[in-house]
Amino acid sequence: MMTNSIIDYFLADFEKISNKNKNIIVDGRYFEEDFIPYEIKFRDKEKEIILSNINLFLNRNTGSNLFLYGTTGTGKTLIARYLNKGISFYSAKNKLKVKVAYINCKQILSDDVDYYIFKRIYEELANLNIKSGFRKNDIYENIYKFIINNDYKLIIILDEVDTIFRRSENTEILYLLLRNYDINFLNRIRLILISNSPSFISQLDQRVKSSFSSIIQVKFSPYNYYELREILKDRAIKALKPGSISEEDINYISARVSKEFSGDARIAINVLRLSATIAYNKNKEKIDREDIDEAFSSVDLNILESIVSTLNKTQKLILLALIKEQIKSEDFVTFNNLYEEYVNLSNNFGISILDKTVVYKNLKKIESIFGELIESKIISNGKRGVNKVLKIISDVDNLKKIYEKIKKDI
Repeated sequence: MMTNSIIDYFLADFEKISNKNKNIIVDGRYFEEDFIPYEIKFRDKEKEIILSNINLFLNRNTGSNLFLYGTTGTGKTLIARYLNKGISFYSAKNKLKVKVAYINCKQILSDDVDYYIFKRIYEELANLNIKSGFRKNDIYENIYKFIINNDYKLIIILDEVDTIFRRSENTEILYLLLRNYDINFLNRIRLILISNSPSFISQLDQRVKSSFSSIIQVKFSPYNYYELREILKDRAIKALKPGSISEEDINYISARVSKEFSGDARIAINVLRLSATIAYNKNKEKIDREDIDEAFSSVDLNILESIVSTLNKTQKLILLALIKEQIKSEDFVTFNNLYEEYVNLSNNFGISILDKTVVYKNLKKIESIFGELIESKIISNGKRGVNKVLKIISDVDNLKKIYEKIKKDI
C-alpha cells in the first residue's frame, strides 16, 4: 500500500513538472557528442583528401596512411565517426571485404595499451568478444591470419592517439602494424591517426617514424565566427523549439567561443545545450543572455576537470603548485616560485621530490595538454637572465574547485 502511495505521489509530481516546464528542448539527441549530422559543414576540402585516399585503398589497392591533426573541437572525431559508419555501410552495400576498427585512445585505461588495441581490432574483425587469457602475440597472429586467409582489408582509426603515447612510451603496436615483412599483409591495412598535436609523428620512435614517411597529413583548422554561427543555427533548428533562442544570442555564443576557446565547436554546442537546460530549469520560454553566461561558467570548469583527469600524479602535483601560487599572487607565476611550492607540497604529501629539470619537462607537457588554457611567456631580468612565467586562464572560483579536486586525487 505504501509502495503504491509513493508511486502515486511520484506520478503526480512528475506530471505537475511536465505541465509546468516550457518545452524549449525538442530533441536533445542533436546536442550529443556522438551525433553525426547528415552534412558536415565547412570540412569539404578535408573530406575530399580523406575519401580520395580511402577510395584508392578500397578499390585500387593503393592509397596512403592518414594523419589528421588540429586543436580540439575542429571536427576530427566527427569525421572519424562519419568514416567508421560510412565505410562500413559502403563495404556492405558493395560486398567488399573491409572492416573498420575505430578506437578512441583517450578511453583506454589499461596499462597494456598494445594488448587493448589488438584485442579491439580482432573483435571488430571476427565479430566476437575476447575473454581474458589470450596473449598479445597470439591476438596479433590471429589478426594476421584472419586478414590473409579471409582476403580482408582493414582500416584502423586511432582517435586521440597522442594520449596513449603520452601515458606510455611504448610504440610497439605501430611498429608491428607497419613493419610486418609480409607485403600482402601490409597492403591490406591502412591507419588513420588523429591527434591534437601536429608534431605527434615527429616525436615518435625513429623506427616507427620512418614508416610514416609517405603518410598524408590533413590539417583541421579552428572554426571561425561565421562557421560556428552556422553550425549552432543548424543544431538549434533541430534540437530547440522555434524562437527559443534569438539570432543575436547565437551570434554571442559564436563570438565568445571563437575568441575565448579558439573556435572549438564542441564547446559552442555544449554552451547552447547548457543554456537551453538552464532556461528550461528556470521555466523560461526563451534562452536569454544570463542563461548563456551561466552556461559558459559551467563549461570552463568542465573543461578543466576533463583535462586534469588525463594527468599523471607528478603532473597533478605540479599543477597543484601552479594553482596555489596563482591564487595567492592573482597574477602570473614564476617557475622558481612554482618549484618552491612543488617542493612544499611534495613534503606535505610524502612524495619524493624531483629536480628542477624533470619538473620543467613535466610542466612543458602540462602546457601542451592545456593548450591555450595556459598562458606563458619569458620575461627578461637583465643581467640575471630570463624567467618563465605562466598562469591558467580561468576564474578564481574554478581554480579553487580544481585545487580541491586534485588534492583529493593525490
